[in-house]
Amino acid sequence: MFISASAWGLYWIPLRFLEDQGVGGSWAVALLNAPAALLLGVVLLFQLAAHRGHMREAAAIGVITGLGLALYGLGLVFSSVMRATLLFYLTPVWATLIGIVWLEEKATWLRWVAIGVGLIGLLMLVSGGGASVPLGIGDVFAFFSGIAWAVGAAMIKKYNAVPLVGMTVFQFASTAFFGLLLGAVAGLLVPPDLSVIAASLPSAAGISILFIIPAVMVLFWAQKFLFPGRVGLLMMSEVLVAAITASLFLPHERMNGIEWLGAALIIGACLVEVLLAPSDKV
Repeated sequence: MFISASAWGLYWIPLRFLEDQGVGGSWAVALLNAPAALLLGVVLLFQLAAHRGHMREAAAIGVITGLGLALYGLGLVFSSVMRATLLFYLTPVWATLIGIVWLEEKATWLRWVAIGVGLIGLLMLVSGGGASVPLGIGDVFAFFSGIAWAVGAAMIKKYNAVPLVGMTVFQFASTAFFGLLLGAVAGLLVPPDLSVIAASLPSAAGISILFIIPAVMVLFWAQKFLFPGRVGLLMMSEVLVAAITASLFLPHERMNGIEWLGAALIIGACLVEVLLAPSDKV
């Protein structure tokens, strides 16, 4: 989980690359997820027997997690990389509450300390006054992405007998669909030239199949065994990778001191819970 989430810290790079090529943010999200949906859809056809009795749960998990990843992708495009990434990490708050109510998870006092520290960090992040990228619709997308992902994580944990292929097919298809739908609702859906899509499709398909499919499937597999609150905190390894890469390649999005202090508190919340809290009982 920790390693796979770290890879997600690079997700902003192909999204921004496609946008620079003329494939707008919503279309970039769709283009990076549709090839994976098509490939796994073919695989699903050969595994229908294994999915018998699980298709409804697979679809529900896929739609919710797909919505979360579409919101997150749009947040990365329309906000700063670091702020969108960190806003997503309200996930442990929602995931812990869902875990307590729905999964009868017993949250330790260290988990609550981690959540409190993380919330303080997030308040500092959004009130830090960074002027490079003003608060906007991308931040709204990023905030709600964490809620959707937390619900999806709880569903994966509760319905852990659902095969990976089924839920990921619906997830990739839903991410592409919601990416376009949310872009249209927000007035951000600008159709790119067909020649631009054709030129970008090979690289997008390669990233989708070779990078995004493994990263998603590892996350989904691990969530069958870990409570969603722990999942959300372990996934904060993504913040470290995003911080390093964004600071190197996006100097115009650098955060100020208060925002970095907020980021440090969020990462500290992850370390407090993961290093000191007892392991989940499964």
